[in-house]
Amino acid sequence: AGRLVRARRQATRPPRLMSRARRRLFVPASALAGGRLDLAPEDARRALWLGVRAGDEILALDDSGWSWSVLVDRCDATGCSGQLTGRWLASERRTKITLYVGVLHPYDYRRLLVAGTDVGIVAFVPVIADHSPIAALGGSDHDEAAWPRLVRDAAEAGGRGRLPLLSAPMMLDHALDDVARQAIALAVAAGGLPLEEALVGRPFSIGVFCPPAAGFSAAEADRLQRQGVTPVRAPSAPPDPVLAALTLVRRIYHLLEPEEPDAQAGSDGPSEL
Repeated sequence: AGRLVRARRQATRPPRLMSRARRRLFVPASALAGGRLDLAPEDARRALWLGVRAGDEILALDDSGWSWSVLVDRCDATGCSGQLTGRWLASERRTKITLYVGVLHPYDYRRLLVAGTDVGIVAFVPVIADHSPIAALGGSDHDEAAWPRLVRDAAEAGGRGRLPLLSAPMMLDHALDDVARQAIALAVAAGGLPLEEALVGRPFSIGVFCPPAAGFSAAEADRLQRQGVTPVRAPSAPPDPVLAALTLVRRIYHLLEPEEPDAQAGSDGPSEL
């Protein structure tokens, strides 16, 4: 019986090499109905620009955690449609990290969004800190409008099953209220605990506070500690706030989620079609 169950599970998994080669697209949930994909002209033009053509097999994601295989029968500037041929749970990390990062220069924040999405961060929260660069605080609406597109493109390229949440910038006190929803909150601080010690309970959800390039002020560090945020020692990293944040996040994932051979192989859950 056990052998039969294993064989049945294998039969409902997408072929790994094929799933890697397929174009992955996040699409509106409303575009997946009645057993078919039906994209509006704007989304169809993007699919066309990305190289999708009639006869292709693609993976469509609706940001619900599901991945749908689609056999495309039409793709042009007026629409893109195809038959849904399978559904799988898309791969996501077990550990859910929300990154609270001191507001960065717009160029640096864009770098962080792209690389952080690829790593697996589930939410980005810019925090207005005492030492945030003035140029960052005057960011244009154009910059913020580009954030969702950057994250979507990075999520598609990185094999994500869900899109990270993007928060508007908030003051530190508001961020401290927000992080109370997490199982544990950490903040980079000189003389903090080693990460191994701070993560001994293997928390499922983690809020991580990373300072801007000039660091948190003494008053901010005091407020973080008084609110129960655990100070942790940052891993060695270049003097770049983006690389420092990514190094810390990668170290957390390394400690809590030892790499498995199939972790990035698209080994999603069983089909329900």
